[in-house]
Amino acid sequence: MLEYIDEILNHFKSCFSRQSAFKWFVVIIVGLMTRSDKLGTTSVIRDLALNPKLYETMNHFFRASSWKLPDIRRKWMQSVHSLAPLWKEDDYSILIGDGVKQAKEAKRMP
Repeated sequence: MLEYIDEILNHFKSCFSRQSAFKWFVVIIVGLMTRSDKLGTTSVIRDLALNPKLYETMNHFFRASSWKLPDIRRKWMQSVHSLAPLWKEDDYSILIGDGVKQAKEAKRMP
């Protein structure tokens, strides 16, 4: 699974003009995937056990000029189209998945 995540995140390397910005991107994405609450930067720092002094540095990433959101958005769509199964309905692509992260309890589960 880690190799798969690494492969996907490496697709975004071309979106960044500085290596340090790309590294922060990877840290933030992994932090968002593993965080235990939704308190933003604080939860990423806490759940990845990063030094709290990095709070301002991490926040600076979001204001950095070394990347542009449209580039990341475009790269994300390219990655989804190349790596994920898509269902076509008319001219729309539909990504089929379950966004629920909690285990379900019941007597009968499909």
